[in-house]
Amino acid sequence: MKKQVLRASVLGAVVGGLVACSSQSLLDSHWIDAGPSVGQAPVSLDIGPDGRLSGNTGCNRYIGKAEISDQGVRLVQGGSTRMFCFPQEVMDTETRLLAALDKTRAARQEQGLLLLLDEAGQVLWRFKPRD
Repeated sequence: MKKQVLRASVLGAVVGGLVACSSQSLLDSHWIDAGPSVGQAPVSLDIGPDGRLSGNTGCNRYIGKAEISDQGVRLVQGGSTRMFCFPQEVMDTETRLLAALDKTRAARQEQGLLLLLDEAGQVLWRFKPRD
């Protein structure tokens, strides 16, 4: 398994976007893809009580560390495994998720979901709370 550093903008964008929700309410929260699951593990986003991020793209795991406060968010570090997974649909989901994270500029909680939004306010990804 080869590890590779993610572009800071990917995790930075998602963490920065999450500030739009109450920062403190996002600490120690756990989310999974609200859509149909592909692959062996659902797409997920976990935010630890200390601001550590981790999740699954449906194929690979990603990690990061962020400082989250009411004043903003600062990404300290991030990385990901880079395995190839079958079927191709799993890799396509990973590509779409990473692109969505890269474009995320804001987030909001609505009807129990965490919505990642682009600059224009369009929904990029929907997460539901992990049971």
